[in-house]
Amino acid sequence: MNKIISLDDISSVRAYLLRIGAEPRSLRTAVVKEMHGKYWRDIAVVNVQPDGQVKAPVGMEPTDQEAAVIKAECADFTWPQLKLIKRVINPPKQWASADPDTLFEFLDIEGNIIMAQQRINDRQGGKAYMPWTYWDDDEWRMMEPEGRLPFWGADQLHDHSTVFIHEGAKAARHVRRMVEGNTPAARQMLKEHPWGEELSHAAHIGWIGGALSPVRTDWSQLKKLGIKRAYIVSDNDEPGIAAVPAISYQLRLPTFHLQFTSEWPAAFDLADPFPKKMFKKTGGATYYIGPSFRSCLHPATWATDQIPNKKGKPSTNLREDFKNMWTYVEEADMFVCKEMPEILRPEAIVNKMLAAFSHTNNTSLLMVKSYQGRNTKLCYRPDILGRIVTDKTTSAVNLHTPTHIKSVPGDATPWHEFLTYLFPIEEERAEVMRWCATLVARPEIKMHYGMLLVSETQGVGKTTLGANILAPLVGDHNVGFPSETDIVDSQFNSWIAHKRLIIIGEIYSGHSWKAYNRLKSYITDKEIDCNQKYQRTYRVENWAHILASSNSRKALKMEETDRRWFYPMVAEVKWAREKFSAFHEWLASGGLQIIRHWAEHHGNYVAVGEQAPMTQSKKEMISASKSDAYHNCCEAAAALCSSGASIALTSKDVLHWARFHTHGLLHETPESMGKALAEGGLVSLQHSLIESGAKQDRYQVKIAGDHRYVYLTPALANDFEERLIAVVNAVNDGEWHAARAELFAAVRGTLRKWNGAAGGFPLAWPF
Repeated sequence: MNKIISLDDISSVRAYLLRIGAEPRSLRTAVVKEMHGKYWRDIAVVNVQPDGQVKAPVGMEPTDQEAAVIKAECADFTWPQLKLIKRVINPPKQWASADPDTLFEFLDIEGNIIMAQQRINDRQGGKAYMPWTYWDDDEWRMMEPEGRLPFWGADQLHDHSTVFIHEGAKAARHVRRMVEGNTPAARQMLKEHPWGEELSHAAHIGWIGGALSPVRTDWSQLKKLGIKRAYIVSDNDEPGIAAVPAISYQLRLPTFHLQFTSEWPAAFDLADPFPKKMFKKTGGATYYIGPSFRSCLHPATWATDQIPNKKGKPSTNLREDFKNMWTYVEEADMFVCKEMPEILRPEAIVNKMLAAFSHTNNTSLLMVKSYQGRNTKLCYRPDILGRIVTDKTTSAVNLHTPTHIKSVPGDATPWHEFLTYLFPIEEERAEVMRWCATLVARPEIKMHYGMLLVSETQGVGKTTLGANILAPLVGDHNVGFPSETDIVDSQFNSWIAHKRLIIIGEIYSGHSWKAYNRLKSYITDKEIDCNQKYQRTYRVENWAHILASSNSRKALKMEETDRRWFYPMVAEVKWAREKFSAFHEWLASGGLQIIRHWAEHHGNYVAVGEQAPMTQSKKEMISASKSDAYHNCCEAAAALCSSGASIALTSKDVLHWARFHTHGLLHETPESMGKALAEGGLVSLQHSLIESGAKQDRYQVKIAGDHRYVYLTPALANDFEERLIAVVNAVNDGEWHAARAELFAAVRGTLRKWNGAAGGFPLAWPF
């Protein structure tokens, strides 16, 4: 009897395989392969049994004559069996000069060697992986084991519930060594790895057989061994990415795809070093500035199973793991991925998104019909940890996810220097720091005022603070960038839905109050109605903080009693170009991580309900927000006070006068005219009585059938002192009514036409 080494040892089999274009893969199996670039795909698989029986696809079977010869010739050979070993014995001579790092041992869950693999590099930079198996005749053969291929690293699976599936043994072994940390070098490598934290506490296995043939691997053992979650790490090329749905279909686990982009080299895997451009040095330390692990992660759980039906088409059902991954939200009529809530899609888009991971093009219908608990609404709650939460009276999906930027200690001097330059007034700068630190480090606090940055000089650094620092530290997915048109003229407000920071790059209201009034509610209202195009309107908690910038001192109209805007002085002289360059380099070299650490340890945070501090810049903007009629009224009132005249005026009549002299183009009210009179020094009759302790009541004087607020010059208020005291000291209703009637009669007697030379304030009172 001849001992068979390979199918090619049997001449009749060799001739048959040559005819159909197949080549041996294992001791009993041959394949017809088709190459696609550097990858290959199986076209047909042929199996030869020791008794000479041949199993082949239709059209590739041996002829009757071939079959008879093969059967007869196979009887002359002995067929060895695969042998499992605990350690390598009798290694092939090809391994003698091989680099140990080019040899990979494939173990089963008990630690037995199933096969080995040798990487061979050619002179052109290409590589090939040669399989080796050990047999019961104590020979190593350069061939695969029979059946499905094993994983590299299966011996870890007993100790983990999470697995990273790498394309190939090289990447899997590299990351496994790093996370196990059995040497100082490995522990240092994990510490320095950009995604070291995310890669830890998991098994790392490699699938082999080519990116175009993932079905050759025995994926079912992962579920059997208790794996609860899988991350597929494909190489950075088209075949590797295309293999993800096929692997997902086999896994029957919650699955995610870690996808590299063009920022990494082609064919990149996690055994390769990250590109140097993704690291920057600052202060003697190196910081990672490339994409985060989370930003490269995508949901990839297979959605459905098809159940055979003897009477017709198979039925399609959702898999349990997929059901738990997605949910339908009634109020918004949207579908959300609970693991990654930034993925919030309407029906049409979610069906397209899931098409590669489902047997049906209408996965959303199955999701709606599959009850997984009721999620009535969407909410945005940075103050609550968890995805499915109770929001007021019902269950809701919490859409908030924090920033991906990690906190790293370091020297924050460049940050302090930038703030010192941008905000020259120390007291105001301290308040800016409180606002920024609270925004970054205390997501559970909703501050009740926004920040307005105004400088007539462009390029001083307002955008740097907002878009380049605060936005990434809050998380770009938590930031909106509306234009003033979006705020003032559009009925849609998607820019504020599910956001913690709103950055308005240029705001200029000029002589209009519209932007101010629209933004007031967004700053302080506890809830807002989210009105997004083509979607249902729904109500959600408002956690937005507004940072607005402008190059105009007339950026906003602002009320005198405003408590919603903090308006610090901003530098008007630009920082030197080299200072800006160095600061941006620092930000890109780990500065953002350092600023986050600074914010987390700042300590002096803005309290809930705290009002915006008053600044000189804000006082000037409030003054500039007042109309010419308002200022003229103030000046005239001041002139009356200076004249020493005993005069009484009503705010409504002053408003009539102002409209006459502005030809009706006036947006003031009697109340604002009253404020102008008071600001000019006149005494409000109503306020004077109430502040003196008089009974709380209406103190408007009836004139020509109309109740009006009356303002007195200081001289007249002094003349009326006894009558005012009588009203204040009234001990019963009778005395109070009599005293008030006497006071009002005196007031009416004082109201008259007056054309004072001082201030030129012509009034014509209709009494």
